[in-house]
Amino acid sequence: MKPLPHVVPSLVSGKTRITIMVDDAVLQAFKAKAGGRGYQTLINETLRKSLEADSLTHLIRQVVREELRAV
Repeated sequence: MKPLPHVVPSLVSGKTRITIMVDDAVLQAFKAKAGGRGYQTLINETLRKSLEADSLTHLIRQVVREELRAV
């Protein structure tokens, strides 16, 4: 029988198991906000939104700079 870590990755495509340390207050806030859903799912969604927001902010700044150069 294979150890569990070798079985799980084949079941969940596009995801990687990690271990991180977070503040107790942060963890409790995510658990409370998640309600009936998994708090890890909420953490993943929050991280994804942060990346998207950073990309959008970068794009907007780039467009503004280009427009200012054209003036």
